[in-house]
Amino acid sequence: MSAAAVSTADEAAPLAEPERVAALDVLRGCALLGIFIMNMPGFSHSLFSPPAPPSTILDAWLAALRDLLFAGKFNLLFGVVFGIGFAIQMARLRDFEAVSAARLGVAPQSRRPTQIYLRRLAFLFVVGLGHAMLLWSGDVLLVYTLLGLALLALRDVDDRVIALLIVACLLFPALAEVLRPVIFSPAIETVAAFQYQQLAASNDLAFGRGTFLDAVRETGRVFAWSVSSPLGLYSYLAFCVQMATGILAGFVVGRRGWPGNVAAGGPAASLLRVAFALALVGNGMAAVGVDALAGTLGHDLALFTAVLARTVGRAALAAFYALAVVRVVGAGAPPRWLRPFQQAGRMPLTNYLLQTLLATFAFYGWGLGCWGRAGPAFETALAIALFVVVQLPFSSAWLRRHRAGPVEALWRAFTYGSRHP
Repeated sequence: MSAAAVSTADEAAPLAEPERVAALDVLRGCALLGIFIMNMPGFSHSLFSPPAPPSTILDAWLAALRDLLFAGKFNLLFGVVFGIGFAIQMARLRDFEAVSAARLGVAPQSRRPTQIYLRRLAFLFVVGLGHAMLLWSGDVLLVYTLLGLALLALRDVDDRVIALLIVACLLFPALAEVLRPVIFSPAIETVAAFQYQQLAASNDLAFGRGTFLDAVRETGRVFAWSVSSPLGLYSYLAFCVQMATGILAGFVVGRRGWPGNVAAGGPAASLLRVAFALALVGNGMAAVGVDALAGTLGHDLALFTAVLARTVGRAALAAFYALAVVRVVGAGAPPRWLRPFQQAGRMPLTNYLLQTLLATFAFYGWGLGCWGRAGPAFETALAIALFVVVQLPFSSAWLRRHRAGPVEALWRAFTYGSRHP
């Protein structure tokens, strides 16, 4: 990004609307819907107890399709956009600092872009911590904060090192599954199984039949377990690694200036075909299962192969989704039918928090009380309905009167100062 593209104001400023890459906003909007669909089971019943067997053929089919098309894909997709956004923001802040220093006849302050981005991460950390401890322990904002700090440390690292880190992230789930019996002793697994039973029972009581304050206390309890117990920390680490895969890939894409270039020319059809082929092969091998592969490969190698195939298949399908959206949107304004997704994607933090409020109201005892009574079909239909009927119209209506979403406005003010609400 050239210095001419940087704001000439006296202070660094957030990205102006004409400078935004529409395809990235559409991707955020699409990712929000996919994430909402996949988060629904975490709102509707305790994740510490095994899900009930599907009661209808429709539930069985939708559970399988949800896992195939959505599980792990849209978090990765959102991570890619986060990494691209980091690269764009840091480039703009560095260019602004260079222009500002040249105008004043002083040396650029190399720390200033980092300080501004640290303020951005500090706001995200506070919001994420409140969200995780008070509203929903499945929060992802704290993960973005941690990985944002990692990106700051890696911002000047060569792309080849980033590529090696991405490969390590792809290999981690398979290695971790194979080594799990070594990492966790039978005693730890036994204690964890007992804790799962206790947490499932307390979740049902507090979330299913309790008051709002009961739900808040239980959310804090689950969060405390997730960051203090061995298996809780292991799950948190695994999710961080999964998110890091997309974020690191997005960082390379953004640093090389590909979002605007690819949107302008449209991604090559060959890239779409390669991504789809990898997704098909990876998910197909994962579907075959460990038991079917064990006869030929042995149990440990079969487990490693199946988990790695699932990981690569998820990443490839997320890449296919991203390339397809960029191909449809191009460099100009998105098609009319995608503009509501673009508006939702311009206020992702507001919409993410709103999803928690809508879903907990629908399922928790202090709201409509549907806890434990929803199957995959109802969960999926509810997520789509709330997103289309509530979040898309709300985003469009809000942005007709304001430059940013309500939480995004506070975020900008904290990051850049009150001049840029």
